[in-house]
Amino acid sequence: MNFDLQLFAEKNLQNQSSNQLRKGIRSFQKQIIEHQQKIKEPWKSYSDWFSEPDRQSGRLGHWQKEIENFKESIQNRIEELEKRGEKS
Repeated sequence: MNFDLQLFAEKNLQNQSSNQLRKGIRSFQKQIIEHQQKIKEPWKSYSDWFSEPDRQSGRLGHWQKEIENFKESIQNRIEELEKRGEKS
């Protein structure tokens, strides 16, 4: 099976079906929850969390940035659905 990976890029949201957009929203919402949990209890993701304090802020910042990116991706999908006159 061959897939056109560009189909799933942010700039090609208009090529995705409404169901794909909704599925993407759900997926990003799930990832946000997972990342929030990592921020809340980072030692569960990194067994060396307490032994490498100089890396802690970088890891926390990375997770927070990913949450921001996920939220932006959700908003992009919501806007595409709204352009189509549909609800997310």
